Amino acid sequence: MSNKQSRFWTPSKSKWLLGIPVGGFVFALLGAVGLGVFHITMEASSTNEFCYSCHVGMDTIVEEYQASVHYNNRHGVKADCADCHISKEFLPKMETKIKALADIYYQLIGTINMENFEQERLRLAQHVWDEMQANDSRECRSCHEPTRWDLAAAPTRIRVAHQKTLSGEETCINCHAGIAHQLPQRHLSRKTP
Repeated sequence: MSNKQSRFWTPSKSKWLLGIPVGGFVFALLGAVGLGVFHITMEASSTNEFCYSCHVGMDTIVEEYQASVHYNNRHGVKADCADCHISKEFLPKMETKIKALADIYYQLIGTINMENFEQERLRLAQHVWDEMQANDSRECRSCHEPTRWDLAAAPTRIRVAHQKTLSGEETCINCHAGIAHQLPQRHLSRKTP
């Protein structure tokens, strides 16, 4: 055994090896900045103002929402656009954001505009209803917690309908389509989804 004490790390004589910790620090810094920008973008694109930037003037969706119980009610509770249309869970949220890029594309190329919105409205609404049906009205349940429902105090019709929801036979959108936006005219003669 030598008289030299062993060291955990021995400085290298090669100057280029200094780039490894510096590079790691730079990549960590860039990653942190990228994560911050990503978070800010996700939050900014989930605000009512962001949603209004396309929907105001293009259709009546904003006005209908602002006249609904989700925007104005006696309890002072307001559900924003994102509360109903964007999941709080990360992966479903990312899926929704990616799908929303198609909406932006179709608006930019003029496929959906004020002139043809009413003709497209049922198809667009049906798409949202189908998604809500498939995910068991996940976004509704993020605010309306079924375990807190007082069904005993509800009228019989509501108690029976909500019991079907609790048992998994129905989901919120089966009865509550049109709660925040008017039903499309062509839908009114059909059964709710």
